Amino acid sequence: MAWLETVSKADATGALAEAYAAMDNRPMPPVYHPPHGGAAGIIRAHSLDPELLRRTFSVSGALATTQLPWPDRELLASVTSRTNECFY
Repeated sequence: MAWLETVSKADATGALAEAYAAMDNRPMPPVYHPPHGGAAGIIRAHSLDPELLRRTFSVSGALATTQLPWPDRELLASVTSRTNECFY
């Protein structure tokens, strides 16, 4: 299994700290709020490239403002990942 270095919210500075703050201000289902109080793993996985983090989650943020229920959005994301051969 590959190891991906990540930067925690506590250690983030500059553009990454701003990106984490923007993520904190988005509505997210409780499942994405880890008990340690830091950023969720899927968000931290993008921490080495704050611009990619912002762009990636702006797409999911746009979907979050639709009337599509959260479980259906997750299913859509799963099908998209599978179609793109992404095994996350």
